[in-house]
Amino acid sequence: MYHDPKHLRDHITKVRLDEDTDELLQSLAKFHRTQKAVLARELLEASLRDMLSRLEDTEVEQTA
Repeated sequence: MYHDPKHLRDHITKVRLDEDTDELLQSLAKFHRTQKAVLARELLEASLRDMLSRLEDTEVEQTA
């Protein structure tokens, strides 16, 4: 069981990709020896962290 239930990944979000993007994602997943969904989640989480960081940087600049 998970120590922190918030870390349980049970929320589903579906996305629709065009053929080229799906093939690229599949190829990258194969290259990194992981599942396509796992790679997609990791990419999404990294992008969200980056976006949040940029927003925080913008807020700091605006208050300075």
